[in-house]
Amino acid sequence: MKVLAFSHSMDLALELISAGRELGDVSLLMTSDQEGRINEVKGAKEILLCKGMGSGDQEGLVELISGLADDYEIVLLASDRRGRELVGQVAHRLGGSSAVDVSSLSVEDGKLVVERMTFGGKAIAVEELGLPAVISVQKGKFKPPEEGEPSVREISAPSVERRIEIIERKEKPKVGVPLDKAEIVVAVGRGFRKKEDLKLAYELADVLGGVVGATRPLAADLKWMEEEVWIGISGVRIAPKLLIVVGASGQQQFAAGIMDSKVVVAVNTDSKAPIFEQADYGVVMDLYEFLPVLTRKLKEIKGG
Repeated sequence: MKVLAFSHSMDLALELISAGRELGDVSLLMTSDQEGRINEVKGAKEILLCKGMGSGDQEGLVELISGLADDYEIVLLASDRRGRELVGQVAHRLGGSSAVDVSSLSVEDGKLVVERMTFGGKAIAVEELGLPAVISVQKGKFKPPEEGEPSVREISAPSVERRIEIIERKEKPKVGVPLDKAEIVVAVGRGFRKKEDLKLAYELADVLGGVVGATRPLAADLKWMEEEVWIGISGVRIAPKLLIVVGASGQQQFAAGIMDSKVVVAVNTDSKAPIFEQADYGVVMDLYEFLPVLTRKLKEIKGG
């Protein structure tokens, strides 16, 4: 099978090459802003370098990938927010099948078979997909290849009839260590009564040298925090050495995003909250009483 791979993130693009090699030869699409990392690409058959388009041009990428996809059976994208957006748009253009958050791919009896989490991470679905197929692959499931020099072919950017005019671009402020790379995470939920109270979580994270993440209601509904720190099956999946979950009930959407955490501490007033089923240590107590004491004791231990 011929596989076309693309990700806005080069780190994820390198993982997609490994995923694609499970199925056949891989062509990696790279845009002008990714050219500086071209020497890091190993294992692909070829690189398709489009110098006339940037990775932030989502509308143009739909046109570009859809046009290239005629020569491929499978399109692989990353399971991040922009990758999942492309899956639906490109699959619609191609009239093909699609799947998101795939963790494994194989060809069995000439059919494409994928596995992906379902029911909020409680089960694995095994699905057969017709071709062409557009698939997003979970982060961290495939190790980037270390060998195999690809050829490089420059391609032209397609003509795009713009429906959206971009007036200005502004970089989002950096939030420190990326959530999915942090070793210590304090995850906050609806147990916090107002946005200003989140300082209790930030103070705890600061003394521990960690970062703060959030459940969907705080990041997506209330907009108290950036969506980049949204933990869950539709947000960021994390795997810290220590996760402290404060004021979150532990619903399936959230639970699927923390299942790879090493040690989980849960703080909640409801002793029957689902989060305690995932916790190694549980504290049934009001976070407004517990967090200040915990932070103060940790500071004393550290001599702060």
